[in-house]
Amino acid sequence: MSGGIAGWKPVKKYAWNYKEIPDDPGMDDLMPGFEIQYIITGDTVPDNDKAIFGHCVFPPRSAHYKHQHLNAIECVYTIRGKVINGFTTPEGDVETVCEPGTVAYAPQGSVHWTRNPFDEEAEFVFAYYGCNSVDDSGYVDLRPQFEEK
Repeated sequence: MSGGIAGWKPVKKYAWNYKEIPDDPGMDDLMPGFEIQYIITGDTVPDNDKAIFGHCVFPPRSAHYKHQHLNAIECVYTIRGKVINGFTTPEGDVETVCEPGTVAYAPQGSVHWTRNPFDEEAEFVFAYYGCNSVDDSGYVDLRPQFEEK
């Protein structure tokens, strides 16, 4: 997993519109049918080693399954539609319906997921803090671990 678009070499600048960033085909396995752009990264902004900011449209009845970022905090702000954000806590899994205006926070290393079981697409923006690329976030796809049980 890269979070970077193969062969795409942007000129670094301080302001971007999400429409300037191509969708990352490397994300198709994790999030099939999603529109996702990693807008602010180490590749797009000068002197950035601590943040990622992105935009995502979740299709109806889709999910980004359990995963974690060993080196990053993640925040997700719902703009349109609604999603369910889940978190594994010491007491077990907890899910929250996030409508427009809701922010979900995933501490560094925490197991979390987002799903859209609804009939309308959902749009949100997200940020990772503590890294400048998906690879550097220490992303761990936990699907295989949970699918084996």
